[in-house]
Amino acid sequence: MFSLPQPGGTDAIGVIDLPESSGALAALLTVIYPVSSETAEPRPSNDLIAALEAARKYDMTTASRRLLQDFENSAFVQGNPVEAFCAAYTQKLGDAARIAAKASLKHRMNLDDIGDELEHTNGPALLRLWRYHRACSAAAVTAVQNTRLTWITPAQISLWKVAGPAGERPPNCRCTLYNYTFGTQGNQPWLIHSSWIDYMNRARGALREHPCSEAVTHHDVLVPSYQESMSTMCQGCQRRICGLSEFSRYLGEEVDRRAAKVRLDLPF
Repeated sequence: MFSLPQPGGTDAIGVIDLPESSGALAALLTVIYPVSSETAEPRPSNDLIAALEAARKYDMTTASRRLLQDFENSAFVQGNPVEAFCAAYTQKLGDAARIAAKASLKHRMNLDDIGDELEHTNGPALLRLWRYHRACSAAAVTAVQNTRLTWITPAQISLWKVAGPAGERPPNCRCTLYNYTFGTQGNQPWLIHSSWIDYMNRARGALREHPCSEAVTHHDVLVPSYQESMSTMCQGCQRRICGLSEFSRYLGEEVDRRAAKVRLDLPF
């Protein structure tokens, strides 16, 4: 583009007309010549998308990487991932679309939650995002789908077997306990109170709506099991339930690992 005809005169300053808007160019130039984070203002969503387009067109690899970081951390993506995905999809920005799709896992994909965004979407983009969201949900739910928790290691379970070996009933316990197993081979016995099972049932329900670690570590999913411990558990089972929050963190990490293996189908 620097070979374009320039204004006459030896002292004339070269001027190049670009088709991008001033907002898009400002967003692009800001990542090339960064300003203080205290003075930088949030960029409108249209400018972020247009800046990513421009960086791709002018083959600005480093600028693209920095713009993607800004895009990922923007309120636009975190608060409106469906609209962000559709905008990136329309412009065939694959990396940006994947970022927005991942962000959508923290949100529910139903009309009650995304209805207001439908006017900013296109049909093919929304369908692909919905299929990805459903596939991630299906993958995440498998982490707690049966009694064999092969993703829990013996070292991890040590935190909540304080009342004795995990495969043995706590001393003086008359609670109804259920048989689970853990370990990479799924052969380590674990006797658990029904409150653990209730938690995993709630976790499965949450993962079907938004398959991410935050879904299974949220207090609304955890608290009922703690409340039950106050009235129906022996002291040994009460001590074991103290490890539920740590268990939920491990489960959240496993959920994110399984969702990360799901491929987002893009036609570009």
